[in-house]
Amino acid sequence: MLFDWGETLMWVPGMIHDPERHLACVERIFATDLLPVLAEADRSLGFEHFIGCYREACRRQIAFSRETQREHSFAERFVLAMRLAGSSAPPTLEALAPVADALGHQVTLDARVLDDALEVVETLARTCRLGVVSNYPHGPVVSASLERAGLLRSFETVVVSSDTGWLKPHAECYAPALRALPAAPGRTLMVGDDLTNDVRGAKALGLHTAWIAPHATEIDAAVDIHLTRLSQLPAHCERLFA
Repeated sequence: MLFDWGETLMWVPGMIHDPERHLACVERIFATDLLPVLAEADRSLGFEHFIGCYREACRRQIAFSRETQREHSFAERFVLAMRLAGSSAPPTLEALAPVADALGHQVTLDARVLDDALEVVETLARTCRLGVVSNYPHGPVVSASLERAGLLRSFETVVVSSDTGWLKPHAECYAPALRALPAAPGRTLMVGDDLTNDVRGAKALGLHTAWIAPHATEIDAAVDIHLTRLSQLPAHCERLFA
């Protein structure tokens, strides 16, 4: 069984669902981690100017990722933001790696486990091999947040788009998890909240699908199990895999 991560198991401050909290994480690392790696001419950069450029960098890169299904990284966000801010010589991706890790740490601290996730995952881990397949631009956040929530021990594999270079619904984001378990698609269930990435993408690969959609009024043909709460999942699985 494969799970989505954000908005399925964990709530994380991201630029799509919780931008103000994400930007607060950026603010916490701006002076201590970002400014010291900039060229001397750029160290007078003010936070308000930078954060506006960071917002625009996120908007552009998220749009590009949606169009191409290619993932970007936190470090690449910082490079683009610095260019938009007027830097003539932004730091390299290598130099920005510690800054990306610092932001990832702040995001992890602000992440919280969603209702029922711990109980459901621990219940299903007794009878199923479990994995995570997530879209996120900084892989360590996924594993670290799952560990803080007490969930990581239940998963045999965690695959993140920042590591594969491909976003769900692309097959290359799912493939490493299916190989790692290993799991035949026809005996595998993908659980998530995103109709395109988690349901239609998985169904195209031959997986069963469970869609968490509390307020859905129409159920897509690619949905095998419709959930209004994650706590409903174990009972459905007993019937599906009987």
